[in-house]
Amino acid sequence: MREKITSKICLVQNLGTNGNLFGGNMLAWMDEAAAIYAMQVTGEPHVVSLKFAEIIFKKPVKENDIIDYYCENPQIGNTSISFNITAEVRGKKIFSTECLFVVIDENGQPKTILKNP
Repeated sequence: MREKITSKICLVQNLGTNGNLFGGNMLAWMDEAAAIYAMQVTGEPHVVSLKFAEIIFKKPVKENDIIDYYCENPQIGNTSISFNITAEVRGKKIFSTECLFVVIDENGQPKTILKNP
């Protein structure tokens, strides 16, 4: 099931030299949204991003655009979770990619996921 995780607004301080959202900001927001989803689905408070698949920016994001982040198709392993994340502006896809997160303990070591989705 597709689930909206968060939204961000593109402010003037988020713009690059061409008046588009700086890609690094978009990636940081994606990482945050994906971490929120990984924590919610696994029920674990500590996760780290391990891998994001190829990201191709399909459309530019401009000042005052609101970016919505959606996640879906979680696959839970022993210590990790993978799923798809999509960013959209006004219902138009900006990018979509797969990501992989690892659940860790208080010492930063991989931890067995206890919750079933």
